[in-house]
Parts: sequence; C-alpha cells; structure tokens
Amino acid sequence: MANLGFLLQISGIFTLPAIAYALYTNESNALIALLITAIVFLCMGFALNALCERKNLNLRQSCALLALFYVVVTLINCIPYFYLHIFQGSILEQLSNSWFETISASSTTGLTLMEGMTVPKSLMLARGLSEWVGGLGIVFILLSSFYPSERLDQYSKALGFERLASSYKGTFLIVLIICVTYTLIFSAFLMVTGLDAFTAFHTVFTVFSTTGLTVVSVSSMPVASIVVITFMMLSSAFSFVFHFKLLSFIAKIDWRRLFSRNRRRFLLSISRIKWKELLSLELKCYLVLLAFLTFALWGVSGVNPLQSFYHVVDFSSSCGLNVVNFQEIGEAGKMILVATMFIGPMSFSIGGGIRVLRAYVLGKSLVTLPKTFLTGKIPKIKLEGDDIQLQDILIQLLTIALFALLAVGAAWILTNYGYSFGDAMVESVSAVTTTGDSPKVLTPAFPIIPKLVLMMLMFLGRIEIIPPFVALTKEEVTKEEYYQIV
Repeated sequence: MANLGFLLQISGIFTLPAIAYALYTNESNALIALLITAIVFLCMGFALNALCERKNLNLRQSCALLALFYVVVTLINCIPYFYLHIFQGSILEQLSNSWFETISASSTTGLTLMEGMTVPKSLMLARGLSEWVGGLGIVFILLSSFYPSERLDQYSKALGFERLASSYKGTFLIVLIICVTYTLIFSAFLMVTGLDAFTAFHTVFTVFSTTGLTVVSVSSMPVASIVVITFMMLSSAFSFVFHFKLLSFIAKIDWRRLFSRNRRRFLLSISRIKWKELLSLELKCYLVLLAFLTFALWGVSGVNPLQSFYHVVDFSSSCGLNVVNFQEIGEAGKMILVATMFIGPMSFSIGGGIRVLRAYVLGKSLVTLPKTFLTGKIPKIKLEGDDIQLQDILIQLLTIALFALLAVGAAWILTNYGYSFGDAMVESVSAVTTTGDSPKVLTPAFPIIPKLVLMMLMFLGRIEIIPPFVALTKEEVTKEEYYQIV
C-alpha cells in the first residue's frame, strides 16, 4: 500500500500540466475535473505513504502491485469523464465507457469510444500525458525501486526489461531522459513542418507512446509531418538500449571541431565510434521482418510499397494510427497486419506484442526441435554470444502461447457480435498488443460484453500477461513441487 501510494503521487504530478493548460485555455469545467483528479491522486498517495510502511517487495507482491496500480489509476482517471458528462446513460454505462477510455490510454492502446465527440483540449492533453507515461513504462521501472536487485533480474526477463545503469533507479532516470529528449526533438520537427505547438506536442505524446490517438488525423497532415511521424514510430519500436547507445555515441562526437570549422577532426571523431555496436541481433531481425512484411503486404493487397511500409511500421510499433483501409487490403492483408501486430517491436521498447526477441526464441526453438527428438538433448540457444537459460526460454514460449490463446479466444467471442473472423482477429490482436487499430468505429453503444473483453485484453497486454498469474500463486516452492513442475 505504501508503494502504491508513491505511484499514485507520481500520477498526480503528471496531471499538473493538463491543469495548467486548462487554466490557460479558460476551460473552467475541465479545470475543476482535472483538479479533483489530481487531488484524489495526491491525497490517496499521501495517505497510503503516511499510514503504511514501505518495504522491499518479493516477486509475487511486485506483480500484485503492478496489476493493482493499473486498476486503481484507471478508475481514478474516470473522474473527469464523469464530471464533464462525456458519456450519457446510466451510472454503469458511464463507468464502463469511461473505464474503457482510461484503460485504453494507460495501456497505450488508443481504442476510443469518443470518435466524433467534442472533448476539451485539456482533457485530451491529460489523456496524452497518461498515454506518454504508459508508453514510458514508468510503472515497470518504478517497481524496481522497491524490489531487491538480485530477484528483479528474474522479473525483468519476463518483461523484456534491461538495466542501462548500475542500478534500476539509474535505468529509470536514463529512460526518462531519453523519452523527454525525443519528445522535445520530434515536437520541434513537427512544428517546423507546420503544426501548431499543441498539435505537435499532443501528436508526439500519442505517437511516441504508441497510442496513435491524435487530435488531427495523420492522413490530413503535410507529407513532411508524416515522414517525421514515420521516424517517430520507428524510434518507439527500437529498444531503449539502442537509444542509450545512440545518444552516448552522439555525445562522444567532437562537436567543437565542427563549430571551429575543423571538419577533418570532426569527421575523424565520428569514424572512431563503433557504430556497428548499434546493430544488435534483435535489431537486425526486426529490420528483416519489416522488409519481409512490407513485401508480403504489397504482394497480397496491391497497396504500393511506400504505403505498405508505412502500415507495417505503424502496426509493428503498436502505434495504431487508424489510417489503413481494411476493405482495400482484403482478408490476406488483414492476416499480414495481424502477424505484424502480434510480433510487435523490439524488447524493452514502448510498444506491445510478443516482441521480436520472443519471436527469435520461438524460431530457434522450432529449428532445434528435430535435434531434440533425435538426441533427447535440449540444444542451446545463443543470444549475442550468451546461452539463453532453459527457464528463460520456457517463460518466453509461455508468454507467446498466452498471447495467442487470448487473441483467438477473444476473436471467437467478437464473431458473435457482428464481426467477421478476419475483423475479429484484427480487433482482438490489436487490443492484446496495445495497438488500437480497429476495423470498426467503436461507439458508446458498443455492447458491454465485447467491451469488457477488449478492456481485459488491453490490461493484460500492457502488463505482459504473466504478472497477474504470479500475483495469485504461491511464491515459495518446495523441492517436490519444483520437480513436479519440471
């Protein structure tokens, strides 16, 4: 409870920029709604911090905190929707619709029931900030502040989480700096291409967080803006390890020589940097997948190569800009995009899906399967020269299986509510991978059962499915139970 209180205080602090913007734009009702939300966050957080004692958590407790945080925060974020009467109907209908919106935002999915509605800009900014924080993965990283390092290594492997510094707190600061840096850079580029400051910043909040729910349709933006957004989506799909190395290399360049017009020394400093270190095995696999899926979509749908690449980047980064014409690409094209979403971006990145690293482990496991049958031995799978432990392989394969089971099961439910099987697969995979590209326009009148199904998929997809199961199981395992499991 004390750790939850600290996280609620952090959430309250991230509401303040939207409050300031509501004051600036004189949106009085939205200002009151956001103030109430911030006060609830801060007061609840302060009370839990004051009344409870913060301690290091074990693995089961950390997973419970992770799930509890997403439930509590999304419920508190419903307050502005209730206060402003964004949705009509009974209390239950208002709650389900508002909760759908807040889960979609915090999970960085981007599905919405507010298509065509007039919503205060400050509320959209608050939602954008919620999406940005969700894309940052702030909860995953802040949990490390409460968790012993030697046990967090196991937890982080299940989440595709890596250390960028000697401590996980240092990693959090580095990731935060990276996100702020890219947010400022891409916002500046979008303003140069002709977007106003609010649209530019909101677009970066939503695209770089892989939510994709922009206030202005990307299709109507200038070509230069679309190019910037494409690079932004690619950046969000790359691992934070890649960004950390890239920014470190850029910092090592002797920029003083450039300004002193000593170009030779400047170029020499660039040539001395080991740029090849940026090309990790997972990055190579991701680039190969982008090329393969682009040509596959081009071949089956007839959409030109540039548009196909744009769609593949959109879906593989889990951004979900809702710019694809699903009727135009046909059923085969839908399945290509379903596979693209399901694989998703690199591990330890902003997007969702099983991640490229897990796809690589699955591929290597299938390749070595005949040898296992013939010899009875489990061949070793290497990653960047190191052997992947068997327990890590099992966790990755289990996660893939759970993603697939959830997606197919949810698609079967959606077929009972007017979806074709192809559209149902797009919708369910889009939700569980937190992509948010929907083949249908969702409205507040959307039936409650499929709405709850999509909410569950978005929630489980954001926290990587396994933590809720860990939270509900015994932490200690006896030797007899261990051998039984093996």
